[in-house]
Amino acid sequence: MVDQIFFNGIIITMDRAQPTAEAVAVKHGEIVRVGSTDDILVLGQPKTELIDLKGAALLPGFIEAHGHPLFSALCWGDPVIDIRAVHTPTYDAALAKIRRRVAKAKPGEYIMAVGLDSTLHDGVREPSLEELDGIAPDNPLSITVFNFHAAYLNSKAIEACGLSGDLDPTLEKHVFRDKQGRPTRFTENAFWHARDIFFEKCGKDRAVRELREWLSKYSAAGYTTAAEIGMFPDWAGYFEAVRKQETLPIRIRVYEAGILDKHYMSKLGSGDDHFRTIGIKFWADGSIFAGTAAVSRPYLNTDLTIKKLNLPIDNRGQGTYTVNEQKRLMTAAISQGWQLAVHTQGDATVDVTLDLYEELFKKYPNANGPCRLEHCTTMRPDQVERAHRLGVVCSFFNPLAYYWGDPMRADMFGPGRGDAILPFGTAARLGMRVSYHCDSPMTWPDPMLCLYFATTRKTQSGKVIGPGEQVDIATALRAVTIDAAYHLQMEHLVGSIFEGKRADFVVLDQSPLSVDPENLRSIRVLETYVDGIRVQPVAERK
Repeated sequence: MVDQIFFNGIIITMDRAQPTAEAVAVKHGEIVRVGSTDDILVLGQPKTELIDLKGAALLPGFIEAHGHPLFSALCWGDPVIDIRAVHTPTYDAALAKIRRRVAKAKPGEYIMAVGLDSTLHDGVREPSLEELDGIAPDNPLSITVFNFHAAYLNSKAIEACGLSGDLDPTLEKHVFRDKQGRPTRFTENAFWHARDIFFEKCGKDRAVRELREWLSKYSAAGYTTAAEIGMFPDWAGYFEAVRKQETLPIRIRVYEAGILDKHYMSKLGSGDDHFRTIGIKFWADGSIFAGTAAVSRPYLNTDLTIKKLNLPIDNRGQGTYTVNEQKRLMTAAISQGWQLAVHTQGDATVDVTLDLYEELFKKYPNANGPCRLEHCTTMRPDQVERAHRLGVVCSFFNPLAYYWGDPMRADMFGPGRGDAILPFGTAARLGMRVSYHCDSPMTWPDPMLCLYFATTRKTQSGKVIGPGEQVDIATALRAVTIDAAYHLQMEHLVGSIFEGKRADFVVLDQSPLSVDPENLRSIRVLETYVDGIRVQPVAERK
């Protein structure tokens, strides 16, 4: 007897041998038959649940190959102040919001605002130490930028985080100082140090509560699997606390954060089908918007880059590590059998990383793959070709270009380089199996936005950037289903509606294959299923 039969809808399998079907049978959470309605309905018994799709579309659940549900939980929710430009459009309004929160704070309470955006906040300027001290004279205050790669701290916060005085060289290289030599802006390792102190102050209960909320956000968006890519040792226990009380609504694949010359905390492959540690992730460079992504040709010298971002003339960014340090990080992961994912925003960083991959693959020909590059914002076509030849795959951050593609094109790189960002069309033509991701907490989980930008290359202003990098919807769907499953070493388990795989589904009110790409973002998620269990009844089918 089968437990469930899904029928009377548009079933998109993502199986090239059988792209569509009329019905699907499920037993004990496993797909046991895919085919015609007549062939599958006869498998039903009195206790079989018949799920009438009523014309809706059934697809394999979406997969976020580069996500941070736990990091998102730590970064958002009370007591964090949300100053993102999407709803606080001016710099003055953002500061006013922070002042209102400071007025309610107890002396000594650590206050964190998130979302300062030099590209989108009207009237933005780099906050000075005097300005931040004036806003919160009695409280540690940090203002984190929208991409989570930098923060501005007041004097109380600098002292509370142990970032005053002489610093360790690994931190000092990520501290920007004013003309008086005082630390003002903290990036990468220095920022992470301050950030984790804030997380600790907020307590474990708050993190567990917010994690539940973020897992639900992923599920509501149609995701049935997500990576937690870059898990720091201090974060251990949050997922376990939730799992002790309930079944996670989505599957999680963990990549531990690679830290130079530190032993890994996790055991390779530990966990089960719902929660497993599979890889190591580290940040080979920083952020485009912090000026810390290493690029081969300098940023433009514009009002945005020089005055608002406070970058040096002809800035080229820099890698987080020396080449030898990065080699040690990559060697440690690959030699011990871990899958490796490397954050690479700038094309100069991509060159270094591909050089090291090529060298290490010769020494470790059976490296646990697919080895990955993350974000790949300014990656060049020749680098995509080289990566594909090496067997390295790319995970592209599509919403980055949707929200910030206009300033990147106009004020950071110019039309030619700006149009070339996120070359997933080039990758598709070469046959690379890519994935698209939303990289929360920077943008919210939204597979439809990933599909929309992939097929239209339109930014939020409606401008088209790099039309030659557009892909068709069938190709785009693979990047959030079966090819994303391949990135997470889960192709045998999820990513397509195929006999023997788990019954992880998303139900949509329309088929993405039948709507104009302009209307992809209007498609609604109705339900999600994991192991055949309805975990997210988002909306009723009509």
